[in-house]
Amino acid sequence: MNASDAKSAPDAIHPTDGLDRLVVSSHLHRSVLDALPAQIAVLDQEARLIAVNRAWRAFSAAQGRDDRAWKDLDPRTLAACRWSGEHPDATALTTARGIEDVIQRRRLCFSVEYPCHTERRQYWLLMRAFPLEGEQEGAVVTYLDITERRLAEEEARRARDALAQVARLNAVGVLASSLIHELLQPLSSASFYCSAAGQLAEGPAANPERLVEVIRRIDDQVHRAGDIMERLRAFLRGRKMHRVQTPVDQVLKRALDLVRWFAADRQVKLDLVAPEQMPEIESDPVQIEQVLVNLICNAVQAIDTAGCVRREVQIEVVPCQGEIEFVVRDTGPGLPPGRHAAVFDIFESSNDSGLGLGLAISRAIAEDHGGRLWAEPEPPEGAVFHLTLPTAWDDELGDPSPPL
Repeated sequence: MNASDAKSAPDAIHPTDGLDRLVVSSHLHRSVLDALPAQIAVLDQEARLIAVNRAWRAFSAAQGRDDRAWKDLDPRTLAACRWSGEHPDATALTTARGIEDVIQRRRLCFSVEYPCHTERRQYWLLMRAFPLEGEQEGAVVTYLDITERRLAEEEARRARDALAQVARLNAVGVLASSLIHELLQPLSSASFYCSAAGQLAEGPAANPERLVEVIRRIDDQVHRAGDIMERLRAFLRGRKMHRVQTPVDQVLKRALDLVRWFAADRQVKLDLVAPEQMPEIESDPVQIEQVLVNLICNAVQAIDTAGCVRREVQIEVVPCQGEIEFVVRDTGPGLPPGRHAAVFDIFESSNDSGLGLGLAISRAIAEDHGGRLWAEPEPPEGAVFHLTLPTAWDDELGDPSPPL
């Protein structure tokens, strides 16, 4: 084969072919990155920015940032973080550590959602970091704008809170006669003690020592009436959900205090089965009280409407691994066949009290707390509802990192 044959051979390799392929490959990769709607940055093993796409550059320009100015911050992965203001906050620092863990292959993936507001608008971003594949060390960091989703979730939450407020008002309407009865007791007692105090203060029956005791009893009754009103006010208060660590027995006691007279007026016995030691739950206690009040009121009403001979509602508390379960059983007529799921539909109700809305809201509240609410399909007697809620983490046992 001569020189001319070698030049015309189909598999001949020109010196510039390798370079051309690299250029084409580089342009292709950049075109693909620029076409993606998410913000994308590529970091090397030293956590330096080596490539960003068009969406990343556009967002940086909107924030008035120059990404080149952030490369030498400590930790260096702050170069790939988005935050509001001049200085990174705790979330940005946590994000930086997560990205660094991915680069070091200590984590296969890291993700977090957080706000990143600019002067023009509010943003919510979903950040994800993945290690580079192959021999190249580094990470790919993506930011997806989830603002519309978060705003929709917030709007749905506000609508659910408004419905929950309606359900609480409705529940108080059902409990009204019982609450009036409960208030009349301490007020009537206080009135009686006031009459006795008048007799002990003057006249032949005057007795200063007994007078002091009677005044103390008057004070106790007035405080009792005040406590009832405060409990009712807290139950009715419309506000955003505020979660705190609350003992289960405290939530249960307040719910039972609200419904005890309601059940007694209808000659229904409330039976509590609970262990002596119960964990705490991270919850909005007023909302959980609302769920328990609704379940117990529904059970009492079912028994009373049907005129059942056995008139009992059992509230059982069962601690489980990582959660607590409340079981409400009644001796009423039970749910219609095949309707154990439909009872949670909005406005679904089997009586005239209007508490059907309460079950739909109760399930939403339970799920918003990371729990569940359901009815047994075919219990042997009456109706049985189950409510589960996750228990608060015990720091002494080692609090795992929150899910990302």
